[in-house]
Amino acid sequence: MQNTPDLKSTLNLPQTSFPMKANLPQNEPKWLAKWAQEDLYGQIRSARQGAPIFTLHDGPPYANGRIHLGTALNKILKDFVVKSKTL
Repeated sequence: MQNTPDLKSTLNLPQTSFPMKANLPQNEPKWLAKWAQEDLYGQIRSARQGAPIFTLHDGPPYANGRIHLGTALNKILKDFVVKSKTL
């Protein structure tokens, strides 16, 4: 075999404190407990008190056939809109 150089040291990647794995089964209950302790939902509701009501009518997920990438994009965009109206 050829002697291949180690190219890892030539990469200029950012250093982050993010773990390699999300470990959602372990971490998600911690996040939910923290949000409950901080009453995050209550804070959001009180910050929006008196604001106009925003309603997004969303149809069935597979009304036009099988699920595809456009279905995911549609749900993601709707999630952005709802969250932006919440803040």
